Amino acid sequence: MSVAICPWCQSEVMQEEGQEPDKICPVCDNEMDGYRTLKLDIGDEEEEYEEDVEDQADNQDAPLISIDEDISWVDDEQLMEEDDELQQFEETVEQLLNEQELVPECPVCREFMVESGEQIISADQFKPRVSVVLGEALIDAPFTLTMYVCPSCFTVQSFLGDSHRQEIVRRLSQEPTVLHKKGNEA
Repeated sequence: MSVAICPWCQSEVMQEEGQEPDKICPVCDNEMDGYRTLKLDIGDEEEEYEEDVEDQADNQDAPLISIDEDISWVDDEQLMEEDDELQQFEETVEQLLNEQELVPECPVCREFMVESGEQIISADQFKPRVSVVLGEALIDAPFTLTMYVCPSCFTVQSFLGDSHRQEIVRRLSQEPTVLHKKGNEA
């Protein structure tokens, strides 16, 4: 039994005696014949170019592309415009992040999120839960939520506004109500 090593994933592939070697790795599904290569002809030397073309005819796995050849599928202006737009996008996001007081991380992609505004939650949009422990609601409407948008995956997330965070801290740091103490004694 012989062993072949896949050049892509470095897995050992067992081969029975008398069988042809596998052409495709069963682990990563890549060709076992070797890495695919791309040869580039940079110079104007005709002799070397002709030898490379002859070698190319022998080795079909490596296509030959001349640097002097016009590659019609590449539109330089379109690529440059897209690159400029992306660069401007990144610069604008960086400026927005620099002016924020709080810069949360996106829970989906871990990029920094940009503050997009505030949402006011009114009393008719929110029904508070009155806790037995506190004897009152943790938060009362109206309150504000600061909204953040991820510039990479466009996830939206909201956080309670500063003044309302302080209100929650104040309520949680109070002594539990008399109702809760009487319930524990009974």
